[in-house]
Amino acid sequence: MKRWIGLSLCTILSLQAATIGELFEALRKQPQTRLDAMQAEYTELSAQKVTDSFYPAASLFASFEHYNAPTNLRPVSPVENVRLGKEGKPLPFATTIERIGAKVTMPIFVKELFSLVDKANARAKSAKARKRLNFLKNEAVLLGSNARWRYLESLEKAMHARKRSIEKMAEDMRVSVESGRAPGVMLDKLEESVNRLEMGINAIEIEKTQLKSRIEALTGMTLERPASLAQKREVTGAEFFAAKPVEYAIEASEHALQASGDALYPKVTASAYWSENYGQGAVGTQSDAGDDVHRGYGNYMVAVSMPLYEKGRYTAIEQAKVELARERLRLAKTKQELDAESKALKRSLTLYGRSEDLARKSVGNRTRLLAYAKVAFDAGRMTEEEYLRYEEALLDAQSRVYEAAAKRWESVAQLAVIYGNDLSDIVE
Repeated sequence: MKRWIGLSLCTILSLQAATIGELFEALRKQPQTRLDAMQAEYTELSAQKVTDSFYPAASLFASFEHYNAPTNLRPVSPVENVRLGKEGKPLPFATTIERIGAKVTMPIFVKELFSLVDKANARAKSAKARKRLNFLKNEAVLLGSNARWRYLESLEKAMHARKRSIEKMAEDMRVSVESGRAPGVMLDKLEESVNRLEMGINAIEIEKTQLKSRIEALTGMTLERPASLAQKREVTGAEFFAAKPVEYAIEASEHALQASGDALYPKVTASAYWSENYGQGAVGTQSDAGDDVHRGYGNYMVAVSMPLYEKGRYTAIEQAKVELARERLRLAKTKQELDAESKALKRSLTLYGRSEDLARKSVGNRTRLLAYAKVAFDAGRMTEEEYLRYEEALLDAQSRVYEAAAKRWESVAQLAVIYGNDLSDIVE
């Protein structure tokens, strides 16, 4: 029993102290990530299925047939017919026929298949890129949620500090009000300020609950506090990985157009067939009309077929052209949006860093001003409204520090998605 309690405590502590790397690793094992992987695997198998069309197809068959009149087991030439009659042997005709055999077919040259294989492979590459892109997006959501949670934790601590400070002032003011040395409205103003802070703290708790739920949905882990964050390196990359699925989709559309045209080319196929045919109640015998007969029959063939005119094929070519043009426009739109977004994010990273530095400087200034304000308020040279403005100013400066840090992490996450960087290599 003690062992189980110890294990439970270790599990709880490990969850509470999870690192961002452990969260990323947990994300890899979650159903959503595995579903994306299976979808990519399914698309790769679809490409393999098209490639398999080049292989021979072999099948066995067996049948039992009954007719109301004698039917031939296989075609009989006039010469064989005469010979069998002279020899008194039964002709290959019967009312009940049993067949067993095999058939093999194989494409020799089908130009369309080569383009279809290329199309399927391009789709498989697109699905693989989309799988990785979806994982990177989930990593970005995870990092952003954790950074936002850290921001709220810091803000909540700052609000509690301000609340304690004002509560201390309110206690002193209550003594003055009860002794008649100060009007009651001064105490009401301080208590209302405390109440507003409590409302803000409660709103933060609600948002923290939502963030915890989001992280748990992504990783399956229940945390009591956010993971610490530190950046190991900058986001790198020269091309937009987020556009890769669309680029491969264009490649697939190009091969689809080629395949539509290739369908107009001749097709060369080979086939072979053999069957053993057994007839009961054969006809044409001089001795016994009820004799059974057995005949083997087979062939091999090379065939060439070519479509002459089928309007639907030409319509399919036009559809493929429109699809290709649409995908190219989508790629141009995607790259334009990614270019603008990446430039804005790179600029934002610099600005958020500067905002954080300026806000920290402001925190230091407003902390000193608040100390002066307390002295002035205690000395009666400042009203409670003026004093509370100093408390609010300090809280605002502290909030800006934490918010700038959270937004900086969100920008790093979004930039990593655009350039295809794994956040586990950037953040620790």
